[in-house]
Amino acid sequence: MKDLQIRKYEDRYHQQFKEISLDWLHKYNLYEKADDDLLDNPNEYIEKGSLIFLAHLNDKIVGTISLIPIDKYKYEILKLGVAEGHKGLGIGAKLMQVCIDICIEKKVKTITLESSSRLKSALKLYEKLGFIHIEVIDAHFESADVKMELKLR
Repeated sequence: MKDLQIRKYEDRYHQQFKEISLDWLHKYNLYEKADDDLLDNPNEYIEKGSLIFLAHLNDKIVGTISLIPIDKYKYEILKLGVAEGHKGLGIGAKLMQVCIDICIEKKVKTITLESSSRLKSALKLYEKLGFIHIEVIDAHFESADVKMELKLR
């Protein structure tokens, strides 16, 4: 998959960014109003230090991921999604690795994420990358029944 490129979010791809996330959120019946803030206003997050990446394959957006700073040493991953027809190609792993590498570069200590037990393949990916399950406390999303973290140092 040498044609796959991971690039920073650009406004011209806002619709694709939103559609990829809404597709899987609706497919797994996980959509909730709290999802709209990031999906409708990605630039507000970017202005506050967040990073959003898009996976480009043959001039098409096929994946998204958001990396949100909680503080200097802790970041959170949100909205990892891969478009239908492109799953199982390693795109999600590549997006995750970009975020992990950036956190290592920034000397971040912990990366967290919230997920759902319905997203079996995503959970397997996170575990494969070294994320461990932790107690779910103060979840951002009602549907989040899984919380995981990766200690970087």
